Amino acid sequence: MEEKNITIYDIAAEVGVSPSLVSRVISGKGSVSEKTRARIQEVIDKYGFRPNAMARGLQRNRTRIIGFMIPHIGNEYFSNVYYEFEKHASANGYMTILYNGKNDTGTERRILNVFDEVRVEAAVIMGGGVDAIEIDAEYASAINTLNRRVPCILCCEQAEKFGCIGVHTDTKKKVKLLVEHLLKKDYRTVGILGGAASGPYGRYPTALMYDCLHQYAREAGLEIRQEWIHGQSYDEKDGEEAMRALLGQKKLPRAVCCINDYVAYGAILAAKDAGLRVPEDIACIGSDNIHIASMMRPNLTTVAVDFEKMGSLIFENIVARQNGRKTESCLLEPVLIEGDST
Repeated sequence: MEEKNITIYDIAAEVGVSPSLVSRVISGKGSVSEKTRARIQEVIDKYGFRPNAMARGLQRNRTRIIGFMIPHIGNEYFSNVYYEFEKHASANGYMTILYNGKNDTGTERRILNVFDEVRVEAAVIMGGGVDAIEIDAEYASAINTLNRRVPCILCCEQAEKFGCIGVHTDTKKKVKLLVEHLLKKDYRTVGILGGAASGPYGRYPTALMYDCLHQYAREAGLEIRQEWIHGQSYDEKDGEEAMRALLGQKKLPRAVCCINDYVAYGAILAAKDAGLRVPEDIACIGSDNIHIASMMRPNLTTVAVDFEKMGSLIFENIVARQNGRKTESCLLEPVLIEGDST
């Protein structure tokens, strides 16, 4: 037999009082005689009743809930940022609800509606529609509308286009670190692997990274040829396919810059399968410094993201907005970690 969820109305009926009296006993506010209070508390204890946290919050016009949306829950970059953010949120009495947007603007719009329906006190959005080169107008409007009610923090370079505060890594500085490292190691020919930098599925951070690589490479005298640029996605499979496409060229670059560490992992696997040595025959650089960077062999040269700092800044901006303080977008300083892959 299915157990019934007890409500304050059930308790009120059993005791023979009004629901408002039960509510007063639960909240500890308002006048209730000791005799009535004891009878109500006895029934509360009998059923082990616990009031719904969201219902209590709505009565106080506070839910203490923060919505957090990412495009892929299996991608360690996003989950690392969420993990560090959640530590700050829970330590300050907030609950977070995590949603997977699946890189689909329709799904993301529905999630934004859920955030509004459950009355989150803030929302954090990473990747997905906010990173699209071609921004969906309806999606942008939904974010802008929510941001007028509660603080919305976007972890992307385009946050201002949505009227929101942004917290993200300094992509230009990241690319400068990569180019400086290539020069230090005397790699003069460079390929680029992974990511969608154009078309309907193009991602703005990828396009920005590609543009900066071309610009800084020209300034430094490094050669990047169009036939050395391959890849359409962000996982290890794309890294393998991109490297295999690169290896089909008559001349190879001495090093490849990969859009992230997953792509770099796949690229190194494909290079090894083809009989190449890393870095002796072809060097490889990743980005993000997720766990796989230190676990693979050779361990990966990559650009580190300070996940703890990023999570902290996101939460600090939420609190600042809630308290009416002026906030500005934050750029996180990247750090290059030199591994054996270069």
